[in-house]
Amino acid sequence: MKIVFLCTSLAPGRDGVGDYVRQLAGACGAAGHTCLLVALHDRHLASPSALVQRGNEVRFSATLTWARCAHLLADLLRDFDPHWISWQIVPYGFHPKGFLPIGCFALIEAVRAWPNHVMLHELWLGLARSDTIRPRLIGGLQRRRLLSFLQRLRPSGLHTTNEAYQLALARQGWLAELLPLFGNIPVAPVQRAGAVATLETMAGSALPREPRYVGVIFGTVHPQWHPEATLTWLREVAKITGRAVVLLSVGRAGAHGAKLLAQLAGPSSDISFITLGQQAPEMISPLLQAADFGLATHPWALLEKSGTTVSLLEHGLPVLVPRDDWAPRDGTITAERDPLLRKMQDFPPAEFESWLRLRRTPVAQLPSIALTFLAQLSGPAVRGALVA
Repeated sequence: MKIVFLCTSLAPGRDGVGDYVRQLAGACGAAGHTCLLVALHDRHLASPSALVQRGNEVRFSATLTWARCAHLLADLLRDFDPHWISWQIVPYGFHPKGFLPIGCFALIEAVRAWPNHVMLHELWLGLARSDTIRPRLIGGLQRRRLLSFLQRLRPSGLHTTNEAYQLALARQGWLAELLPLFGNIPVAPVQRAGAVATLETMAGSALPREPRYVGVIFGTVHPQWHPEATLTWLREVAKITGRAVVLLSVGRAGAHGAKLLAQLAGPSSDISFITLGQQAPEMISPLLQAADFGLATHPWALLEKSGTTVSLLEHGLPVLVPRDDWAPRDGTITAERDPLLRKMQDFPPAEFESWLRLRRTPVAQLPSIALTFLAQLSGPAVRGALVA
């Protein structure tokens, strides 16, 4: 097949969906398919040019009018003549307030001649039961604009990443299939002893000697995570097991996360905190393989949309989930969770060591998820996923 992937940005390392598209297209290419990647509204172009093309990637500057963007896109599609066009949508990529601009509806005319598929990576604000009136009002406006876009596009296939979003879409009359995320860190071929040696070299004297348990926090530390209960739980683990507990932060923790981790790493802390920050992907994989468990700061109900949590699982790590503070307004989450995931609230510390023994051999999920994506493009399940 020939597939065009449409997203808003393809800036390497600066746009999560752009990185996702590049990896998915690469796996589709490895399976024998031809892919063209198009960024429709790229705010990260270093070149002053309105259009940059390198290999199979084309990036339109955000300075272009939507009409001009639609004209250029139509020319590209006529030349490439794809079997499918796959939209990878995050509303905030189109507008900083998450409202799809009316102008971008001009893009729909450029794609009507081909089958269209949509992957919704984000929806709208106000999806949680606990949300106040303001995010619900803003979310209502975002929702109307996004659903209007979908209604005009009338895609032949619709995916999202998690059950909460699937429930919200179903309430609006849209039937979306689930396509799981894959991890954003390739699994490095390294033995555990070598991985531990890498960790000890990078952490230096800040890493307590054995016996110890190392937990890794990968990526953004969300401000909704309040660490006090987690630290109390980990202190109980340390007491029961007689081992030191270390929390290792790897990747971009975010402004809030960096400040919080700096506070927690104070000299009076009885839980060791080590912050290694942003690292090259080939260095992150050994660090994940050296750890004993992961710690997710996403809520339990939204773990499916956390690429960092998926990366921890792909590296075989048991993952502790302290947060269960988010519940969808539309229905109840019923999906079964990976046995490596444990919700801290109903997890006795005495079971910690037996849980760690569930650790798996690292396996990347990208190849199998790409094959699922390709199969569903050709199957009746996705072709029938139209507006009700």
